[in-house]
Amino acid sequence: MTDSTHPVTPRISTPTGGGDFDIREYTRTAAGSHEATLPLGAFAEHPLKPATLRALAYLRDLEQFTMHHMRDVLVTPSHKDARLTAFLATWAFEKYWIADAYDRILKAHENFVPAKNRARLAVVRFVREFADRISPIITAIRANLIGEDVIAGTVTRSYIDELVNRAAYSQIIKKDPNVALTEILGRFQVLRERHLRFFEGETLRRLEESVSARKLTRSSLRKSWAPTGTSEQPTQETRFMMTYLFGDASGRADALGVDRVVDTLPGLAGLDLMKRQARRLGVRLVTADHTKATA
Repeated sequence: MTDSTHPVTPRISTPTGGGDFDIREYTRTAAGSHEATLPLGAFAEHPLKPATLRALAYLRDLEQFTMHHMRDVLVTPSHKDARLTAFLATWAFEKYWIADAYDRILKAHENFVPAKNRARLAVVRFVREFADRISPIITAIRANLIGEDVIAGTVTRSYIDELVNRAAYSQIIKKDPNVALTEILGRFQVLRERHLRFFEGETLRRLEESVSARKLTRSSLRKSWAPTGTSEQPTQETRFMMTYLFGDASGRADALGVDRVVDTLPGLAGLDLMKRQARRLGVRLVTADHTKATA
């Protein structure tokens, strides 16, 4: 069922520059609903492990957060860049349908009970909704005072998100080598390779062109990096994901591989983003020779 050429296992390697990304081709061939191609019936005979379902529910929520994230991005100078705006609109469209597919997979497992999210409680929801109303205003004022250099930080964060997601797909398949899920994630990763190529090219170009963009991006990542959307998730679920995906030797290698790629980006060496995130969550990452890397 799964073509061996599907890039489920991540190639954590140094950036190549992304090449010339054809926006017209990308928008023309964007993938919509996956409902007709999902092998959901296979899960009746070979259901996913509970930990796998928990991980997919978390990834679904991150994908659903895209529209919220898009709102904040498009009040910055990003909206003046027609090429970037065209990509982001199509990117959000594809991510919406990936989230929908995750939801269908979860619903195919009738016994799955999702984790409770405090954000769904009435009081917490009220506070979040109030913050959501003023957040775009604050973001717009701050970003437009900074100017176009803020875009470098936006695309760099998205590039790192795609690197982390690629590693996550690899680890999920290693921990639950379900044939149907391998097929599904293989298709998704083919789509996401285009996302990664675009963000890679934009990240390198913008960081290489501007000293101030490099300084601004480095400062922003050092102060507040976490995969986009994780701040909206229960801390225990984020800790579970970090432990489940990156807590063993194979996962540690992939997590540290993300940090090595970030090291190659102009002006961003030594940030150790995955190590720092793991430390915040109380998850220990070690190097291949088993020496401590988060101490």
